[in-house]
Amino acid sequence: MKVRLDTQADGFIYAWGTDYTSDNVVDIDENELKKIVAGASKLVDGKIVVDQQRVTDLYPADAMPTPTPEQQMIAALYARVTKIEDGGKK
Repeated sequence: MKVRLDTQADGFIYAWGTDYTSDNVVDIDENELKKIVAGASKLVDGKIVVDQQRVTDLYPADAMPTPTPEQQMIAALYARVTKIEDGGKK
């Protein structure tokens, strides 16, 4: 599959697409294309190589805060009230 890979100066892929008019078009297997993690992947010898440390730095697991037990209880109560007000249709 032919795709355009947009890379940063250090070689990490930040975007890809199907615009074949640029000079950075490569032929790559579709399964390899699925491995791309924006900002943390490079193309090396036709294979996508993912830098796991960069993945951790760019996409920290705690980016989404974990709701407190109180927040979870309020959300559950809200869902029940909404269902009751809707007449139990949903």
